[in-house]
Amino acid sequence: MLFSELSPFASSFSSIIVSEIGDKTFFITAILGMTYSMSLVFIGSYTAMVLMTLLSCFFGFLLPQILNPTYTHTLASVMFFYFGQKLLREFWSSENNENDDEEQEAVQEVNKVKSKLSKQSDTKNVSNLEILRAAIVLTFLAEWGDRSQITTIALATEDTFVVLVGALLGHFICTSTAVLGGKMISSKISEKYIHLCGGILFILFGLHNIKMLL
Repeated sequence: MLFSELSPFASSFSSIIVSEIGDKTFFITAILGMTYSMSLVFIGSYTAMVLMTLLSCFFGFLLPQILNPTYTHTLASVMFFYFGQKLLREFWSSENNENDDEEQEAVQEVNKVKSKLSKQSDTKNVSNLEILRAAIVLTFLAEWGDRSQITTIALATEDTFVVLVGALLGHFICTSTAVLGGKMISSKISEKYIHLCGGILFILFGLHNIKMLL
């Protein structure tokens, strides 16, 4: 009984950790945190994550209501296997500087926002509301359609509330880490091995869903 309650929680929590550490959203939050108030950036970024997670879990809850559970588990298995093989392929083909592309994309996104804000006032005088808005919008747009969102939707078809709690905790840890020292931490962690762990994890998720179909 305890294992059945912990399993969706552990699945959602671990999937967020392996999906978010070192991705574009992580770097966006880290760069904003180095530029503006860390507390405001955390509130803005985490608010976006909460909104995205609530929306994803709602979709996950809704799917079994309108589709046969067999179809939802089949779709979830396909998505898990797809992300699993994609991560494993990235693991085999990645080099030690695999974080660079994600970081460059994040820098470009943040620079666009910073240039808009600088037209209104200098960095030190940017209002708290503008910082919050930038963090929320950048994070939400970066997460839309991301691997973690699709995974949360798939996991939430089983136990929506437990998956919601696990995902929110995972996002809290990732967002806090990014704000407090994301750039330094990402340089110490090899995303190559995060891809390996993530790939194995998603393959196991897929196998779990197939088992539920039998």
